[in-house]
Order: sequence, then structure tokens, then C-alpha cells
Amino acid sequence: MLMAGTILFVRGADRSGGFLEATTDTQRTEQLADINNNSTASGNHGWGQLATLLRGEGYTVKQIAEPLERGAPSTGQTTGRAIAFEDLNLSGYSAIVMGSNNAVYSKASINALDTYVRHGGGVLFISDGNFGSSWADAPNSDNQFLSRYGLAFNQDNGQYALSRSAGDFVQPNAAVLIGVNTFDGEGVSPIHLNTSPGDIARTRIVAAKGTTYDNNPTSTANHSRGTARPVTSADGSLVLANVGAGRVAAFFDRNTFFNANGAGTDMTKNDNRQLATNLFNWVSDSTPPAIVSSSFAQGAPYVLKMRFDDNLAGTLDRSDIRLRNRKSGTNIPSKNWSFALSEGNGFTDVTIHIRSATPIGPYQLQVGRGEIEDDSYNVRTGAVRYNFTLLPLASTQRLQAFAPERATPALSSFESSDDLLDLLEG
Repeated sequence: MLMAGTILFVRGADRSGGFLEATTDTQRTEQLADINNNSTASGNHGWGQLATLLRGEGYTVKQIAEPLERGAPSTGQTTGRAIAFEDLNLSGYSAIVMGSNNAVYSKASINALDTYVRHGGGVLFISDGNFGSSWADAPNSDNQFLSRYGLAFNQDNGQYALSRSAGDFVQPNAAVLIGVNTFDGEGVSPIHLNTSPGDIARTRIVAAKGTTYDNNPTSTANHSRGTARPVTSADGSLVLANVGAGRVAAFFDRNTFFNANGAGTDMTKNDNRQLATNLFNWVSDSTPPAIVSSSFAQGAPYVLKMRFDDNLAGTLDRSDIRLRNRKSGTNIPSKNWSFALSEGNGFTDVTIHIRSATPIGPYQLQVGRGEIEDDSYNVRTGAVRYNFTLLPLASTQRLQAFAPERATPALSSFESSDDLLDLLEG
């Protein structure tokens, strides 16, 4: 079981960043987007306000830094060495953020992180050229892991905003984009979708723009710069993937989440803050969706409502639902009922209207095992069995006249001896 709400950030080694801009050791370290950097000075590179946002969402936030290479000089540009993930208990984290990492990782460490994901963990990768000592350091470090999923970061280039109105949102109804109309980045590293491994479900959520640089350095003379090319439909600024029971997300820039007055852009610009909330909630969500409220109202039409505590990502539709007479076993004809699903930030409302022409009697709503899946690919294994009774309209009107402020009592329930707001396991 994962300890929900604990997020681990991985930071690069001291002095290992900022090759494009930094001229001092302090600046090289400050470029590494530390969650303890709360500076709001102009041009800051801190993620302190991001950490505060996450704590406000109920998360515990921790950070670990890649250590310096053994024998590294005491000053000047340097590189770090890998964190031994294989020696850590990763099951204690609901999500791991590969933030400003730039080290070369062993197969054992890569396997450990992959195993963590496939058993229900979540990893968010964020790349940037200034996370290393060359154009290639940061993408090289991330791509060791991402290659398992057919993904790869390109190198940094460009500054632009992506918006719903411009058609940049490839999956505009994705739950991770709820409340987000525009976000931006500066010095961005799009994600390229390579050939998909057979067991990985990947989704390009938002497109990329302009010109990008492949991470294919041929010389150190130009700081390992790759080859320029126009972006294609295989490049994205936000890509999500389902890997086993877990989740992988790749995002194109660090600047989107900087403190106020951050370099290029920051959390206060556009809808960057809302995107951050959505993205971290997505990658850390390992809990299957549950019903948190329900109601049934007699009338013309009869109205049955349920609220789920998560976004269902369009996986629940009319074809998943059966309305059955509990005595005769016959279904309510399709023409006699309608289905509507509406999503908010972190919840989904299901509303069913049943025509008054439907014969009165005891009924049951049924949704089969494995039919309900949330936007983080968590599948509810239990079935839903919800009992309700249709009364004659004249009886309903008399009940309403007697107690207009109350729903008809004892005429609906979950068929379970447990909490009525739980799904029936069975």
C-alpha cells in the first residue's frame, strides 16, 4: 500500500546546474529549482511556492539531492551521481518528481523506479537545459527512465504559451486540464513519443510548438547541442502514461512552476497554478473512485443521482449501466431513460432521468466489475448495485404534499451491508 500524500522531489547535485546562465557556484545551485527556495526576487528559479501549494492540498513534501561525484572539486561546475533508488523504500511515496536530476543512473536504479511505478506509484519528469552542465545532461538523465515507456525529452528551445482557444489542447476534456485555459513555459523541452511498448498506454495531452532540438548531441564543442527540427504530432508539452498499475507524466518546463517573479514565467501567470494542482493530483492518485453521495427523487421524470470522488475520464457511459426490475429481471427500455455525466475538479456527477411512462416497481441500477476507471487509470474492481423503487405519480404527489421538504424515505439504497456510500464488493 502507498502512503498517500507524500511526494518526493529529486534535485540535482550542488553546483551541477545553470550552464547557460550561472557564473558562480551559488547561481549554479539556485538554478536547480529547489522546493526550499522561496525567493520572489525577479528572475528566481525556486519551487518553494509550489511546495506550499502542495502542502495546502494535503501533501507531505520531501526532497533528496543527488550527491556530488566522489573526488569532485570543491568549487566550479560539476556533475552529480545517481541516487540508489534500489536501496530506498519507494513504497512510502505517492509520487516521485524527477525534477532537476542530471546524473547517470544504473540499471538497478532504473529497474527500481520502474517497479515502483508498475506496482501503483507515480513519477513526474520535468526537464530543462539549465538543470545541467550541457544541453544534454538533463534529458539524458530523464530519458534513461523514459525510454522504458517509449518517451524521450528533447533539448531546450523556445518560449510560448499553449491554450485551449488556439487548439493546442489535444485532449481538451482531460481531467488534468479542468480549469486550465492557458499555460506557458520558457526554454521548453517537448516530449517525443517514440514507438510504444505494447503494455504502455500513452496520451499526448497538449501539443508542442515551433522548433525543437532532438537530444542527439554529436560534439561537446557546442555544449552537446542536438539537431534542430520543426515539432510534429509526435511531440507534446504534456504527456501522460499508464504503466502497469501506476502513472508516468512528462512536462516540458520547470519555469511554469517557479515562485512569483520567476524567470520567464511563474506560478502566478495564466493558469499555471491550476495546472500544477491538477498535474500533481493526477500523478499521485492511486485510489480507485468511490461514490460519496447519492439520491433518488420520485416524479416526472424520476431522477437518480450519484457523485464520484474522482474524474472518470469518460470511461463510464450509458452502455455500462443497466436498469433492471428486481422482480421480473427485465430492463427499462433504452427510450425510457437518459444518462448525463458532468465533471468538476476532482469529482464526477452522474444523473439518470427515468420517464414516468416506465412501469412502477422495484428496480436496481447495475454497473459491472471493472467498468469504472478514473483519470489516473485506477479501476474500481467491485460492482455497483443500487436499489430504488418507482411509485405511481399520484402516490408521489401525496407524499410530497405531506412532506414536501423531504425525499421519499426508504425507497433507495445500495445493496450492501456496509456504508451505503460504498460500492458493493461482489
